[in-house]
Amino acid sequence: MKITKLESQKKDPSRVNVFVDNEFFCSLSLASIAHFSLYTGKELKEDELGDVLEYDLEQRLFDRAIDLVVRNPKTVFQIKQYLKSVLAKKKGIWYVELDKEREKGIIDNVIQKLDTYGYVNDEVFADMFIHDRLKNRPRGKSLIVSELISKGIDKDIAQQRVECLVSDEYQMLKDVYEKKYHNEKISRRDTKKISFLLRKGFNWDLIDQLISDDTGE
Repeated sequence: MKITKLESQKKDPSRVNVFVDNEFFCSLSLASIAHFSLYTGKELKEDELGDVLEYDLEQRLFDRAIDLVVRNPKTVFQIKQYLKSVLAKKKGIWYVELDKEREKGIIDNVIQKLDTYGYVNDEVFADMFIHDRLKNRPRGKSLIVSELISKGIDKDIAQQRVECLVSDEYQMLKDVYEKKYHNEKISRRDTKKISFLLRKGFNWDLIDQLISDDTGE
């Protein structure tokens, strides 16, 4: 199989149309052309062409992932889900067929490259998320842990980072309560107030301590 023509795309000069044996084969990025040293007249085996296509697909996904994370940090899980959705939408456009094993391998390679360049780190994400919650939307430890897990953070990492960064949960509970109810007292009969604090992720022991401090019970 021989490359018989390389033609820059008019709408996107960063991509090149590749013709093999005088028929259009695919479009590739300039980076892919350079990586495989492709030129008119070069002979390639079928498996080599497959490697070229897979490399170019990986580069496209990496570019999409970069666009995603520079706007707003994401967890590894969120990036993987995003890349899977991109592949689903681009089937028949960027590629023809891709089995689950190859898909996983390509996505894992993209994640590894993002990690190498410092674009993804679940512990850093967890710390940023916790700091944001403490500053803007304070809530109990258990709820913050649940939110992190829902974003794909490993449970052990979520619990460890919350324990490390949330130093005084009781004070946080008091701040949340005072912001909502100001100087109002709370008793064990105040089911509405108690439910509010429970929904914010504070456990009963902390709520009971607040009631005791308010009522002296």
